[in-house]
Amino acid sequence: MTRHTGAAHAPVVHLRFAAGRVAVTGTAAACVGHRGRAGDASAGLYGAWQWDGATLSAEVDPLGYFSLFVYRKGDEIALSPSILQLLALGADPEPDVIALAVFHRIGHFLGEDTPFRHIKVLPPGGRLIWRDGVATVTGDLAIPREQPLTRAQAVEAFIELPRASIRRFLAAWDGPMVLPLSGGRDSRHIALELVHQGRRPDTAATFHQGGRYLDREVQAARAVASRAGLCHTLLGHPRRRLRDALRALLLTQLCADEHAQMMPMRDFLAGSPATAVLDGIGGDILTNPDDSAADFFDRARKGDHDAIARRLAAGHGSVISRSGHPGGAGTLYSPELEEAAVARIAAAIRVFDAAPDPYQAFWFWNRTRREISFVSTGILGGAAMVACPFLSPEFVELGLSLPFSVTRDQRLHDDAIATAYPDYADIPYDTGFRSQPLPRLRWGRVANVVDTLRVAALAQPGPAALTAMRHLVTRSSLRRGPADIYRLHDQFVGAMTKDEARRLIALEARLDRAAPKGQQVVSDVFSGS
Repeated sequence: MTRHTGAAHAPVVHLRFAAGRVAVTGTAAACVGHRGRAGDASAGLYGAWQWDGATLSAEVDPLGYFSLFVYRKGDEIALSPSILQLLALGADPEPDVIALAVFHRIGHFLGEDTPFRHIKVLPPGGRLIWRDGVATVTGDLAIPREQPLTRAQAVEAFIELPRASIRRFLAAWDGPMVLPLSGGRDSRHIALELVHQGRRPDTAATFHQGGRYLDREVQAARAVASRAGLCHTLLGHPRRRLRDALRALLLTQLCADEHAQMMPMRDFLAGSPATAVLDGIGGDILTNPDDSAADFFDRARKGDHDAIARRLAAGHGSVISRSGHPGGAGTLYSPELEEAAVARIAAAIRVFDAAPDPYQAFWFWNRTRREISFVSTGILGGAAMVACPFLSPEFVELGLSLPFSVTRDQRLHDDAIATAYPDYADIPYDTGFRSQPLPRLRWGRVANVVDTLRVAALAQPGPAALTAMRHLVTRSSLRRGPADIYRLHDQFVGAMTKDEARRLIALEARLDRAAPKGQQVVSDVFSGS
């Protein structure tokens, strides 16, 4: 099993069929990600392939949360967990303009799409067979039927199924553990269940950039750690904004517009390569904590998928745009494709008409699978194991089959946690705390500006460097972070060649080597005693 530690170390295989023969380069067999015993939380997210001299076969985990990229054109096929490795081999970099227009509007790709027309990912439970130049891909997502559970039954299931999943993981893993602990529900649930089962993580880690000025998320996490007797590690040193954004963009294979905030956790874990991480991915969407869910549920039942698509685009646009410009990145990078993008999003939502909650299912199989999953498979991929308790088959089926009436009030997960761990029920989540104000004058800001200019020149060397640096000091209609990400994304995709892909692979490796690791990113440790 190969850990997904970055493009420079990612395996790749390339096959070309001509005149009845196959020319092969790269790694004939590989398994990337984290894979354990079938049915366990430790089964993890993975992709694998094997070339036996006649047939190339490949597969991904049942949910398809691991992105195994497949290049297919003519009699060629290539596989890698790194989209840059495929491009560096000479894969056709023709952009997929509709997929990109969707990305500009909602921040991630849909289904099996990527920025490039001839590169896709395998679907959920995907299986690929390639022989004599002909490829067959099977696999599809599951849409469970509604289970007529009462609220009390759902609460009990939301306690017992994660409990069983974590129990299986603990039985399979006896090494050190780190729990990324936020101020929300998913990681708190995992933390308290570990305590319940008598196996505390070696540390719970929370990141923010305020040093000793604790934000509300850190305060909530520390309150839980203190009550539970957990060691709590704070990753609070100032970060270099553009450097982290660029690393995240490359680690997510040019397929996501976020995750820069996860770089401190990646660098902390790099100092402990034998450690397992427990990731709360999936818990939120499977318990419906979304203020838009009720409106979207009602619209889906009316078949108004177009309106949902427009609302999704408008919502994302308002998040990434400055006040007065709610249009998002689409109005800047693909204004002529507005209707095509909306139609593509609406079609993806329509797939889930038969689901108990079509919007929830769409979100789980698209945004969570195609964007949030990069935290588990890419950002944290260098850990010895990444366990995802809320992605156990039983819990996924339960969450996607609940009647919307059971989840509509958005308190199902709250009730499950309070019922299972009553001794902690009085501790508020992050919204119940107030962030400590940061001082207006901070040396870190000055250092960040200098580093940002330097990284901009690295990202776009040569004559383009001055233009890149000028963009950094020019006000954009997007907020500063998204403005940088979308600008870099557009330029990387538009200028992609074999040589450019190789340059970006080297740049990712260079930025990773330069990053502080392990205890160097720790600003404070609370012993928990």
